[in-house]
Amino acid sequence: MAPAILLLVVLVVGGSIAISLFLRSWVREESRREAHLKDPRTHTIAYAIPNGMDPVTLETALALAGFSSGHDRVGMTDCIRIECDETQRDRVRSILEDVSTTTYDGSLLPAGHVVFEDER
Repeated sequence: MAPAILLLVVLVVGGSIAISLFLRSWVREESRREAHLKDPRTHTIAYAIPNGMDPVTLETALALAGFSSGHDRVGMTDCIRIECDETQRDRVRSILEDVSTTTYDGSLLPAGHVVFEDER
């Protein structure tokens, strides 16, 4: 019985340490990405998150297309800050317009034209 308890304790302690190390590296990577996006030398555009839309949906679509993005506040507006140069602006717009959104009752919302904050 004692070896089983010892094994259980080792597994719990080892698992806790592994989870802590994973979370630590994940938080550091997120901090680096956020600092890079907020760096004035990094060219970014901001897109206001539509009411009722989960920003993760937008960020996932952008990540699948190879764009780095993060949730940020521009003035008084919650936005997605997207790293891209001017030549990629239309591609980002197209990706965001293709993200399907649904209302609370599950019906699809028509995709509207995407306007970035610097175009307002």
